[in-house]
Amino acid sequence: MSENEKKEMIKLLKVSPKVVGSKQVSRGISEGTIGCVIVAEDAERGLKKRLVTAATEAGLRVLTAPNMEWLGRNAGIEVGAAAVGIERAGGQDTDCTCKG
Repeated sequence: MSENEKKEMIKLLKVSPKVVGSKQVSRGISEGTIGCVIVAEDAERGLKKRLVTAATEAGLRVLTAPNMEWLGRNAGIEVGAAAVGIERAGGQDTDCTCKG
């Protein structure tokens, strides 16, 4: 991941409504409230596979963060996060690009 891609992902995480954690992201995918998913590279393999499969089947873009600590910190929490879901703003699609 390039430095520019990291900066764009940080900006996206700061300005977008989101849910943090694999359970919240999984629920959001099922309910259709998530527009795209960011998964930590070092998340548990089975968990990562389940989330990526669910997101892909739902037609969502999946981005990969460098690690759980980085993703949690940039999502605004004090612990690592395996996944973050960027919510659909007002029911609209998002492609995980920062528009803010």
